Amino acid sequence: MTTPTDCTSCGHALGVGRFCTNCGQPVPGRHPEAAPVPSAPVVPPPTGQLPPAARYPLYADAPTSPPGPPPAAPPPPPAAVTQVAPPPPPAPGPGRERSGTPWLPWLAGIAVLALVAGIGAFLLVRAGGDGASDGSSRADDGTGPVTPVTPVTPVTPGTPDSTGTGGPVEAPAPGDVRDLTAGARAEVPATAPESRDRENRPVSFVAENMLDGRPRTAWRMPGDGTGATLVFDLGEDVVLTEVGLVNGYAKVDGADDWYHGNRRIRAVQWEFDDGTRITQELDNRQSMQLTPVGPVATRRVVLHLVEVSAPGKGPNGRDFTAISDVRLRGAPA
Repeated sequence: MTTPTDCTSCGHALGVGRFCTNCGQPVPGRHPEAAPVPSAPVVPPPTGQLPPAARYPLYADAPTSPPGPPPAAPPPPPAAVTQVAPPPPPAPGPGRERSGTPWLPWLAGIAVLALVAGIGAFLLVRAGGDGASDGSSRADDGTGPVTPVTPVTPVTPGTPDSTGTGGPVEAPAPGDVRDLTAGARAEVPATAPESRDRENRPVSFVAENMLDGRPRTAWRMPGDGTGATLVFDLGEDVVLTEVGLVNGYAKVDGADDWYHGNRRIRAVQWEFDDGTRITQELDNRQSMQLTPVGPVATRRVVLHLVEVSAPGKGPNGRDFTAISDVRLRGAPA
């Protein structure tokens, strides 16, 4: 079969390819899918009729606008980078701790311990303060030096009150009776630690505070003093006619009521050298409470704490047994 020179579809002159460059039809004899050439001759187009303009390339029309600047040359490919994989972490073995987050539980534990310690310190400071020896400031126990505390040995007071076994004692003349307390020396079973007031001045609660005649100072001991025994040595033989005490920490500064904040003594028993014993019931008031005893000859006075109140409540509550002052009245023998 001969190959036509003109396209059998549009009559355009064929080139050397397998498709018509005008309409894209396969050329018989060149492309296997082209239809065979008809036996009838192809009628040429009428004279004077111009063939349609060629369409090349086949998949797009020619551009209607002037061509732009030539495209920029593509950038050179980046230089090849050789990546080195990091070495694998060493496997944990004996004696080697695994790194990472195992420190987090330790950090949390330290934070909890610090918080507990801070709360404990705050409660300890708040629970101890009572005030300065003479001033009006509140103190915080535990911030100053600590006085060693002697354990308290409970002592049961003697049998009911008695007048002793000695002979009759002549009463001193009224003009000879005076306060003998300043010449006494006190022995106590325990002493509470010192405090510091708001001005950081030391506050002590030693036994001598009971003998200074100043109610705003006090001796006190930790906890419940029920059954404790105090001894007052007068240094010479005397005839006593009257004894008494301020049965708590008689210091009140505005809202700071240390008398009701500390424990108060409700009953005591006085004991003298000849065996005389006298029980004194005490009221709930921060002033000197006296009771007659005489006349009784003695050199020492033993004070048994028979009954003690519970600690006070509220922010001023303190678990201490306190005595602000003791009074021993009489005359030398």
